[in-house]
Order: sequence, then C-alpha cells, then structure tokens
Amino acid sequence: MRGSSCSDYDLSSSTILTTRFGNESARLIHSVGKNLYIVVGLIASIAVLSIMNILGVLDYFSSNRLDRVVDVTLLLVLIGVLVPLVLLLLRSRKVLDRWIHMFERNTIATAMRISMTRRDKEEAILALTQSVDEIYEPLEEYILSKKSDLTEFLDVSIGDGKTSSPYDVLIDSSHVLNGGDKNKGNSLRKVLEDYGAVIIKIVDGYVDRSQVESFVDSLAKYASVSKNQVGLGILVGEDISPEAKESVSKFISERRRLPINHLLLIDKPSSSPARPLHSTDQSSAPTQ
Repeated sequence: MRGSSCSDYDLSSSTILTTRFGNESARLIHSVGKNLYIVVGLIASIAVLSIMNILGVLDYFSSNRLDRVVDVTLLLVLIGVLVPLVLLLLRSRKVLDRWIHMFERNTIATAMRISMTRRDKEEAILALTQSVDEIYEPLEEYILSKKSDLTEFLDVSIGDGKTSSPYDVLIDSSHVLNGGDKNKGNSLRKVLEDYGAVIIKIVDGYVDRSQVESFVDSLAKYASVSKNQVGLGILVGEDISPEAKESVSKFISERRRLPINHLLLIDKPSSSPARPLHSTDQSSAPTQ
C-alpha cells in the first residue's frame, strides 16, 4: 500500500480510478485477513488449553516453572500479533475515511457538472438541489415555496464588506428568508446550521493555483467572521489546471486545520454552438 500520498486519488480523473480503489481495498482486506487467521488460531489454542485445564489434563504436566513459561510465551505471542493488527486497523480506518470523502466529493462534482446547463450563479444553486444529499430536499422546497429569484444568496458580503469582494453564492442559515412558507425556511435554516454554509465562486476561464488559494482564504475569512462552519466550498471554472488540483489535494490532507468540510473544483466549459448536421460546403457537395 502507498504511503500518505492522498494526492494520487484526489488529483486523478482517470476512468480506472474505481479499479485502483478495488485493487487496493482487496490488498487491505487480505492483510487484515492474514492477521485475523493468526488471531483466530491463537484464540483456538488458548481455548483448547482452557478446556484441557478444566478437564484436569494439564495436571499431569503441571509445574510452577512450566506454567510460567507457558504464560510468558502466550503473552509474547499475543503482543506480537495484536500490536500489528491494531496498527493495521487504524491505518485501514484512515484509508476508508479518505475513500468515503473522495467518493462523496466526486459524486457531488459530477452531479453538479451534469446539472448545470451553463456556468452562472443561479444554475449553481439549482444544481445543488440535484447534487448534495444533505441539503437538496429543504433547499428545493424553499425555492419552490418562496418562488424566489435567489438574490438573497447572490453577491453576499459579510462583515463591513469593505475588505474583500462579495461571495458569488453564499447559502447559510443567516441569509434564509422567512417569506412564503415559513416552515420551509426554518427547515432549510436548521439543515444549514448542521451541514454548514455552502459557498460558490464562479470563474470565467482557467482556474489556477492562486485562485484556489484565494478562494480558501475567503472561506477561512467567512468562518472567522460568521463563526459558522463551511460545509461545502465550490470553485467553478471553464477548466482546471493541474496545479489547482494539487493545491486542493494539499488542502484536503490538512483540512482539519480549517473549519471547511469539503472543497470542490468543477470544470464547466462554455457551451459552444451546435454544428449543423449537414455542414459540408456547397462546393464539396456532389453535382447532379
């Protein structure tokens, strides 16, 4: 198994990523299985010794010196087996947690990429109702009940609004309105308090490392000023540079330092006009 490099997973957009995870999970399971066989064998041996002791079979071989040797031997074997097994289980838990977050991020990013018909703020909000399981239902009900133009979530400034640009999209509990069905607003507000704020930045063109770092700084500032957690930060651009992906991967490995649960990069190219079905030049058409 590879070391601590989670960038191999977070940077990859290969279609064989699932196969890679399958192979690695198989190796992980086999490693656990080998240690479990040893533990099961050891437990079975101890059980046999216990049964023999209950039946008095060991009385024929009993001596203080022999008992001490057996006890010390069993203790050393137990320590030798259990310590690597505990370390393996801790490493397995870390790997599995990383996989869960990776699959969740990829699922949200893919669903939003498909749901967004164009790269703009309103489309990004509507795409959330198709992509984020934790908030999709209350957000969709809020939008339908309020019949809002969603301006309460667009170009939002926090604090005095003078030290930084407004957020393109900011959905948090403090910006949910009570118009329309008040219960729907309360439902969305409660979900956002648990999940955290959703912040989206739309970029025209290429997303590079500096834009990712600037976006992360803006998320950290929001968390500091509002005292709220950021559940999801999304940076949408026409294309994503490898350096930007590497920067996100670095953030993911160190995300416990900031109150930001998920950070996503989504590439959404500008729609190009469809080419006519019969696009050949008249000069190239066969003459009658």
